[in-house]
Amino acid sequence: MNIVIPTIGTRGDVQPYIALSLGLQRSGHAVTLASHPCMRTLVESYGVNFASIGPDIDIAHETAIIRGKSPHWMIGFMRVMKFSFSMLEQAHPDLRALCQDVDLVIVSHTAAGSIEADQLGIPTVSVTLMPEAIPANDPQDSLVKKMVMKVAGAGMGMMMTRPLDKIRKKVGVPKMGPNGITSTRLNLIPISPAIIPPNPLWETRHRVTGFWYTPAPQNWTPPQDLLAFLDAGEAPVVVSLGAMAISGEDALEASTITLAAVQNAGVRAIIQGWDEPMKQLSIPETVFHAGPIPHDWLLGRASALVHHGGFGTTAAGFKAGIPALVIPHIIDQFIWGQKVAALGVGPQPIARDKLSVSNMTEAILQMRSQEMIKKAAELGRTISSQPDGVKTAVSMIEEVIRGIRYN
Repeated sequence: MNIVIPTIGTRGDVQPYIALSLGLQRSGHAVTLASHPCMRTLVESYGVNFASIGPDIDIAHETAIIRGKSPHWMIGFMRVMKFSFSMLEQAHPDLRALCQDVDLVIVSHTAAGSIEADQLGIPTVSVTLMPEAIPANDPQDSLVKKMVMKVAGAGMGMMMTRPLDKIRKKVGVPKMGPNGITSTRLNLIPISPAIIPPNPLWETRHRVTGFWYTPAPQNWTPPQDLLAFLDAGEAPVVVSLGAMAISGEDALEASTITLAAVQNAGVRAIIQGWDEPMKQLSIPETVFHAGPIPHDWLLGRASALVHHGGFGTTAAGFKAGIPALVIPHIIDQFIWGQKVAALGVGPQPIARDKLSVSNMTEAILQMRSQEMIKKAAELGRTISSQPDGVKTAVSMIEEVIRGIRYN
């Protein structure tokens, strides 16, 4: 089966689909992962076929600038959404050409591929990273809750449905139906059931698979100076804010706060990102400044994790079995921050605009409590003992493929 998986966004929006692509390749399928040209090196380092779509930009850098110029995180979020839909529209010609001769399109959580599959009549499987968005009509819900959900649905429509329908109209495709971008055949939810159990009120097409974890790239080896740092003392706290740790005045302030907090808490730390700001700061011997490092390798050697609440980093932290502090910047990151705290495997999240040396220091110290360490380790063991999420997803996709072939 010839399969295309399109996605736009940051590294975190690409990483889960690398894992899925590898699983599909192992099962004998021809897979092409399509994204921004700057993602080519990352994808091909795993031996996955890559296709460029849209303009050659680093969307993480561009959206960081947009957020930095926004007076409030919600305004920043809306501007980032508008920019992302522009990227989807600009990627359409490349993606339509790519999909001409494929058998299946896996529509990513970014909506990439949904328009082209509908335009060309290609079967789809979809992916949802936010199960909260899946309708679950509970007859026992109160009138107030139903009204709240209706308002939330209207808000989601304004943010997602209307911009997508505008693009669809421009390219001559009818408006989306009630299912939105989700496939009527199969909608995959790559989350552990230990974190979000399947909802019995969902339609049966919505299937929880378990997380999709990406291994280290082929031929990757850890830098010698990093190995030396790890060998020199106790396991460090890893600070990994992903696309939120790029550049600008906000990044300088956040990196300054972080350096002070880890020193006040008396912990060793590995800080990823903030390349330009970190050059301006004095880095103590107890801190190692690093670039991208595979999570499955690094977090197994860490004592705790500080991150932005992105889907992939949150999942990696759960599996590593270490406490995590979430510093959310945009909407879904707040949801994951609350989930981490609710599970007892991390402190209450600290919104970026509320971050200070004192509250970050206190949160790092909380992650050293034996109770939180024990809960995080137990969750990590639970997730590691569950069936492989990628294998489960591939099996479900192949059920769909058999249905397509014999119908």
